[in-house]
Amino acid sequence: MADATPEPTDGAAKPASADTCTLEPRLQNRNALIFAGQIALLYLAAPALYVGFLQAGLCKRLHTSDTIANLPSTIYLAMAFGPVAVAWLFPQARLLKTVMGWGYIVTAFIGVGVAAVLVATTSATAIIGALVVHAAVLGITNGVVNVLGWEALNRGVDARLRGKALGLAYGWGPGFAVISSLGAQLLLDGKLFGWTPPASLQMGYPYNYAFLYGGSGVCMAFAAYLTSLYQIPLPRVDVARESFQTAVIGGFKTVLRNRILLIACVAYLLVYCGNMVQNNMSIFTREAVGRSPEDLAGYQLTLRFSFKMLCGFWLGWLLVRTNPKVPLLVTAGLQIAGVLWVLFVPGYWFLLAFGINGAGELFGVYYMNYPAQASPRSQVRSNIAFLALISTFVGLSPVLYGWISDTWSLRASFWAALVLLVLTTIMVIVALPKNPKPRREDMRESDLAPETLA
Repeated sequence: MADATPEPTDGAAKPASADTCTLEPRLQNRNALIFAGQIALLYLAAPALYVGFLQAGLCKRLHTSDTIANLPSTIYLAMAFGPVAVAWLFPQARLLKTVMGWGYIVTAFIGVGVAAVLVATTSATAIIGALVVHAAVLGITNGVVNVLGWEALNRGVDARLRGKALGLAYGWGPGFAVISSLGAQLLLDGKLFGWTPPASLQMGYPYNYAFLYGGSGVCMAFAAYLTSLYQIPLPRVDVARESFQTAVIGGFKTVLRNRILLIACVAYLLVYCGNMVQNNMSIFTREAVGRSPEDLAGYQLTLRFSFKMLCGFWLGWLLVRTNPKVPLLVTAGLQIAGVLWVLFVPGYWFLLAFGINGAGELFGVYYMNYPAQASPRSQVRSNIAFLALISTFVGLSPVLYGWISDTWSLRASFWAALVLLVLTTIMVIVALPKNPKPRREDMRESDLAPETLA
């Protein structure tokens, strides 16, 4: 006779399946709003937290090579082991909110730290060093809050409602990035759409960059506060920390033995590598329109997040109406379209490529949602952390694109990215099912036990 899970006797919820949440709808909606609020704050701080455009522009202002301009992105991606280490050290569901809160707090402090360096010194070496340290810390903390955010969504919002939650977070959220991007354009270029503010309100270098980094610290401090408001159903039987070999090595082997998770990880790796050509897109501004990348960085970010906002609503709707595989194909297709636009559309129309590519950047949401849905709740944290870990290899791509650019041309780097993105799309079409489900053999006791409220 099969073992039976005991019925709760104190009003606690019964065991939930991998697709359902036991919270009442009011609390699920609350969790979805908190999740969306944190995403909005991340977007509001995007000019500093999205390692790439701003850092590359600042490095070029300091007269570095294309390779050095891509270095912060490489360092950021190279720190992807951080979420795996945190998932091993703090695997308990009851620690979810605590660890997430500290991740946001550390992010706040490092942003303020870069602002202080910019104000205190004019040394190019010190500033580049601060950017590298900032990128390294963000590579860990952004990964940790991202992984734990997915676990909070998985535990606190029913699968059938996640399309709406993601549409809200990545629909309205990028609107805040549009606001911050326009502000960044005004700060960096001194004017916006031809309007120049009074001299008393203008903020020159390095205070304009320092303001952007310091502002990111304020946003992350508020995101840390929002973490405390989550209502998360927790298992009565929580997981315990295992040995490094069992948790990390064994968990990695589990992912490798799961065909669906393995293919999803490889697809994520390839599409991420293709996406990282965006730094060279920014550098290509001078060749395309004859102006410095710094002059148009704010407009590029505005297009990037405006398109992302519109596409965010649409992709959330698609997830509700179709299946988790469809957004994978759409986001990869958008990135392919963005690269083709750079290659074949001349003049200022070239700038629309940043919007198309920005919409395609939502691959980071839906290529995470797919394996999260294919994982038992007890393993969402570790599996998403492993998925983030493979982005360590992505860290080679910005420098590789920089090398291709320095050796041949910027256009050659765009063709290389196009090949990766097309291969990814073919693999997703052929190898991944429409609706992934957790395997029964991967379930743990905590996945089957009754839950209690955090």
